[in-house]
Amino acid sequence: MAFAPLHTERLILRPFTEADAEDFALRRSDPETAMYQAWRVPYSVDKALALIREIASHEGPRPGGWYQLDVERRADGRTVGDVALYLHEHGHTAEIGYTLHTWARRKGYATEAAAALIDYLVDVTGVHRIEAATHPDNSRSIKVLERLGFRAEGVKREAYWVEEEVSDDAIFGLLAREWREHRDALHL
Repeated sequence: MAFAPLHTERLILRPFTEADAEDFALRRSDPETAMYQAWRVPYSVDKALALIREIASHEGPRPGGWYQLDVERRADGRTVGDVALYLHEHGHTAEIGYTLHTWARRKGYATEAAAALIDYLVDVTGVHRIEAATHPDNSRSIKVLERLGFRAEGVKREAYWVEEEVSDDAIFGLLAREWREHRDALHL
């Protein structure tokens, strides 16, 4: 079954199309955006197209694989960023991630988009646990996770590789029952 877009008050989370490749490559080519991510800059349009085509080869999230969604503003259709989810093979655990354009940060978009993704994971796929990982120095991302109710679970030392560089990986977790209790307090 094809993935149905998720709607929030201000955003639509939808499957990527090839028309999104240029914007996706632009976002990933920004050095500030790429600082704590698993890719190097510049990020080519060809590379973006290849990833979008790979994602489009699946109708939606599937166990054992990543699935990414474009996040656009409802008001004007402008892309603010993207979100990603990984379903573990057993289907009980998922991992999420988010990336925004620099101009779209500090407006609550990451929290709003991630909350919609967590709702989907908990209410539609029946996931029991949601995980997120980030560089320990990525304070903005950590604040988003804390706002969403994630708990810090520790730091894996020298566990995250980008080509030949290694860094620590801060691990966060959120249980479905914690999300159900927390989401009403978010007022999204």
